[in-house]
Amino acid sequence: MNYNFDTRVDRSSIGNLKETLCPRHIRDMDIIGYSGAEMEFKTAPSVIEAMTACVQNGLMGFTLCDARYREAVCWWMETQRNFQIEKDWIVPTHGTIFSVATVIRMLTRENEGIIVSPPIYYRYEQAATRLNRKTHYNWLIEKEGKYFLDFDDLEEKMSDPKNKLYILCNPHNPTGKVWCKADLEHLAVLANKYDVIVYSDEIFGEIVFDAHKCIPYSEVEGARKHAIVATSLGKTFNFTGVNHANMIIENEKLREAFINQRDADHFGSIDPVLYAALLGAYSEAGANWKNAMVSHVKACGEMISTFFSEFLPKVKISPLEGSFVIWIDWRALNLEGEALRHFLVDEAYLELDQGKDYGEKYCGFSRMSIAVPKKDLRKSLDLLLKASEKRGFTSKVV
Repeated sequence: MNYNFDTRVDRSSIGNLKETLCPRHIRDMDIIGYSGAEMEFKTAPSVIEAMTACVQNGLMGFTLCDARYREAVCWWMETQRNFQIEKDWIVPTHGTIFSVATVIRMLTRENEGIIVSPPIYYRYEQAATRLNRKTHYNWLIEKEGKYFLDFDDLEEKMSDPKNKLYILCNPHNPTGKVWCKADLEHLAVLANKYDVIVYSDEIFGEIVFDAHKCIPYSEVEGARKHAIVATSLGKTFNFTGVNHANMIIENEKLREAFINQRDADHFGSIDPVLYAALLGAYSEAGANWKNAMVSHVKACGEMISTFFSEFLPKVKISPLEGSFVIWIDWRALNLEGEALRHFLVDEAYLELDQGKDYGEKYCGFSRMSIAVPKKDLRKSLDLLLKASEKRGFTSKVV
């Protein structure tokens, strides 16, 4: 079946955050923004059809995570991620960050801490700060655009009994890194040694390329007793605005503690339209669309990689192993902070997420969401090329 990834979704007049935050002069030129990890095309037809049928039925009543729902999640995890789970391990929540907050409340007291590995999605720290918890940085080690966990530093931070939670992001946002089995095994050893819970945010888990595989963290030897694996329709099916996620928690004691805290955080029933959407997504039709989408995103990533290699070889992009975001290092152009933002937004009409949002060290970086129609991407790369030529940044590598 052919899917349409070349037609932009209409963001106008629906209160869409991504559309609202995109600078007016860029929108007025009919240029898309590349900030915010949302796709610029419609979700899977099977999802739209399921949601439409639900709405046309006319009942938006209280909805349970019933056997049909759980069977769909189990089927998806087994067939799409080689992750065999039991139905009762599934804990529905109002979202991945809602769940981060739930775990923080469950494990820590005020002024105790969590650990993250920057550059990292800023909302983990935001959740901790709002709850008066401290965030400790286990900075990733960068070597020629590739990122690695600093396990010596991580062990030092885990050894502090006040740091009871480590948040793993896999595939990593914003670098697109997919953590290998050895990394996950090393992490599990440390977590067991220091009795640290690992919250593994795998919201991009289905979007991986080539030989890379997002190994569910709880599948790693020794991880099951301390693992909370977060999954969602959010990224794979463009559902970022729907407050939904499923936690996979095998350890019964940990699962019960999480459910108790989740319920204390005022969790109610799941959204009836979300129920329908999940059944439409976690199906053969949804899997076929997902595979086609991943191929499309891979092609977009290759377009970007080729562009920078040919015209801006000094600018480094991290290898895209998973997700649909690309991490770009502009520092070789001597641009950081406001100077970089001015060049990209005002001269190249390219709106990206600013690197400083992912850690104070990254003012010379940007994150680019690349789940977009190819014709729009070509247009934006052409504009970047023109702006770069005016600045004398370009060089054609033969």
